[in-house]
Amino acid sequence: MQPAELNMSTTVIGHQLFLFVSMGDRGVDGELAQDLELLGKGMENMHDADGPPTDEAFEGGRYQLLRAEPELTTEQQIAHPAISGSHGLIRLECASLEPIKRYETGLRALIESRGGSVETLAGVQRLRSYTSHAMVQFAYAHALPPGPGEKYPLAAVTPLNKTAAWWEMDFMHRESFFLPRYDENENMVVKGHTLASAAGVPSINRRLVHAPEGYGLDGNYDFVGYFEFAEADAPVFRQVMEALRDTEQNPEWKYVLEGPEWWGRRVRSAESFLAQ
Repeated sequence: MQPAELNMSTTVIGHQLFLFVSMGDRGVDGELAQDLELLGKGMENMHDADGPPTDEAFEGGRYQLLRAEPELTTEQQIAHPAISGSHGLIRLECASLEPIKRYETGLRALIESRGGSVETLAGVQRLRSYTSHAMVQFAYAHALPPGPGEKYPLAAVTPLNKTAAWWEMDFMHRESFFLPRYDENENMVVKGHTLASAAGVPSINRRLVHAPEGYGLDGNYDFVGYFEFAEADAPVFRQVMEALRDTEQNPEWKYVLEGPEWWGRRVRSAESFLAQ
């Protein structure tokens, strides 16, 4: 289904690629780190960036290298070994798709020539579709801004699909899942998505991208969530995910099928990214 059919925003304000890298049997040779550094030449390394990107950086493209933390990654309903078993992730973002697609093509050539593989998740950034002004103030006005990798070294990726029943709902029905629900005596009986995840607002930088071709399509994820946070706030992230998965307090999750919850550690250099 297309956003316009769902009363969701159709405006694309950016592109992201999640490139999950699996190294082959031939492993890493001495030239690979140098070649990876050259791929990112002219792009901003988000590991050192503090705050939102400048227009110039976003136009030119940005990248972040993340080394997998396999002991923290967990499988969910949708098995996806190319993600859960990957060596690392390179996340790219740009105002237009072409610069980061060139990076993907170059990376794929480097890794596949050494017997490895690259699994790509693509997403577009859209204007928010479920937010009133009041909700923006609650959920975003005081949200944690992006920060450098030294400050927020951990990251998690959560690809997911909504079920066919979700997309068949009237848009007002869908939006109702984001708010708390009350009984006839005005007692809150269900938190809803917003309150279930509220603990993460001040301590987890979060970004969400949408499927470029539309929602509910085979072989695709409807959404990919990306989160960065400090070591000390890893328990907060786990708390938020546990609360979202509690269908008694967040009935929305009855309509969610998750891919792997992938964890990684942000690193500055290709050498660190390739370290075993």
